[in-house]
Formats: sequence, C-alpha cells, structure tokens
Amino acid sequence: MSESPIPCPRPWRARALKQLAAAGDQKALAELVAAIESASGQPEAAWAGLLIAPGPGGPQAATWVQPLAGNTAQLWPPLNDARFAPALLRAAAGWAAAQGLSIVQAVIDTADETTGALLNENGFPALADLLYLSAPAAPHSRRASYDAGKEPVSFEAVGPLPSSRLIDLMKLIEDHSLDCPGLQGVLAPTQAIEGFRRQGQFVPEHWCVVRYGGQDAGALLLTMHPEIGCWELLYMGVVPRWRGHGLGERIIDEALLRTSTAGANLLLLSVDANNLPARRLYERAGFQVYAKRTLYAWAAETPSKAD
Repeated sequence: MSESPIPCPRPWRARALKQLAAAGDQKALAELVAAIESASGQPEAAWAGLLIAPGPGGPQAATWVQPLAGNTAQLWPPLNDARFAPALLRAAAGWAAAQGLSIVQAVIDTADETTGALLNENGFPALADLLYLSAPAAPHSRRASYDAGKEPVSFEAVGPLPSSRLIDLMKLIEDHSLDCPGLQGVLAPTQAIEGFRRQGQFVPEHWCVVRYGGQDAGALLLTMHPEIGCWELLYMGVVPRWRGHGLGERIIDEALLRTSTAGANLLLLSVDANNLPARRLYERAGFQVYAKRTLYAWAAETPSKAD
C-alpha cells in the first residue's frame, strides 16, 4: 500500500489519533481529548482533515487539521517521525488550501525544537513566541488613582453578536499593534470574534467596549473556565487615538476586579513575547510567566501577501 497521505478511513480513526504527537504528551493530552470529544458530536466532515500515512494493517502516522470557528483550524502535528511527518504536514497544508481555510495554527512548547523544525520546513512557519501569564484574581490598590483628575473610564457590554461596534473597534486596535504582527490581515475581525466566542464559557456582559473621552476607546473580552477556577483575558486593546492615556492599566484592573468578584482564583492571558509594552503592562499588574509556546501557522494568501 502507498505511503502517500490519505484521509483516514473511519475504522482506523482511533488508531490514527494515537499517532498524534499530543497523544504521547501529558501536557497536551487533555486538550486533545477535549478536541476529540467536541468533534465526535459534529458531522462526519469534522474528521475529513485527519490524514494518515497508510500501512498494510492501519495508519503508520497521522496528523489532524481540526476545523474551528471562523474558517480557521487547529493542526495536531504527527509524532516526530522523519519518514512520514514531512509528507503529512505538506498534505495538511494542501488540504487546508483546498478547503478554503484562512489559517491553520499549531501552538507547541517552545522547547520542542524538533517539532518546530518540522513545522517550519513543511508549510507551517513560526509566527510568534507566546508567553502564557497568570495573576492572582485581586484588584489593584491603585484603582482610584486612574480616575483622579482624568476623564472617567466606563465599560459597556458589547451586546448581541455580531456587533458592528466591536468589529470597527478591532479594526482600529489592530492599527500598528505589536501583538502577533504575522497574523495581521489574515483573519477578519468577524472571524476572530467567532473564535473568541467559542473559547471557555461565553458570558456576554463581560465582553466590553471601553468608553473614554466620550468615545469608544478600547475593548475588553473575558471568558470563564469554571472547570479550573480561572478566568481568561481573551482580548484587550486601545485605539491609537487614546494610547498613552493609562487605559491599558485601567482595563487590566477591570479584568482583575471582575475575576475576583466572580470568585475565580486566577486571571490568565497570553502575549506575543516581542510585544514589550504589553509585557511591561502585565508585569506591573502582577502577572508572571507559567509557560512559553510558539505559534506556527499556515495562512491562505491574502492580497497584501500576494503583492
């Protein structure tokens, strides 16, 4: 039988999933199990991106392009096998292009240089090193000083989705943003919003527009992870007009306050390691690094890239 990658036949699916790198990694196994459970409740098309190197009696290696919201997908890399991994990854990139996906991402431990090299060389270049941060869920004592002698800051719920107000804000916030510049222009705000909505437990009142100076000045999107007693800051940003006015600290303070009020233990977030202003902001707020990962991604050609 040919070793060229093919879609995994259904009878071989369980064995193929055991060939994914995450199946042998205790840190990633829980995430893989959750992904499998999610896909198991969806139409059969959710498994179309499970690709294998077939052998006489079953899969010899496998990779999985798991479709997600917003025309995106997650890549579950194969085990580090020089014989099969390159062809599987190239096949995964080809499958993503054929499906018309916008982006397929894999986030792996930065220390896993072997997998990183395989991804880089076979269609999934590194886009950003990410730092995962956490802080105790307690509001800052400096809260009162933010508002003293300044325009008041308020937080208004975004309201029902889709929200043209949030979309317009995110377009402005992306302007000259230092966070993952390699992803800018790849995903439309509507796609990013849909991806955020499906993370954790969506609570609309904690998706906020930040009001300052009588204008929409920024955004704060929070989600809950009650199974681990934590909240997560999915997204925050300030429009260029209001940068440098201390709104970043005020937004972080609001996020910590809401997390604490809800009785959660920690607030989590991730940040591009090269975004030094954001890192300094989070460090001042008491956040500490608990993990380092690297984002690799295949992205569809956009007009700006084609030029």
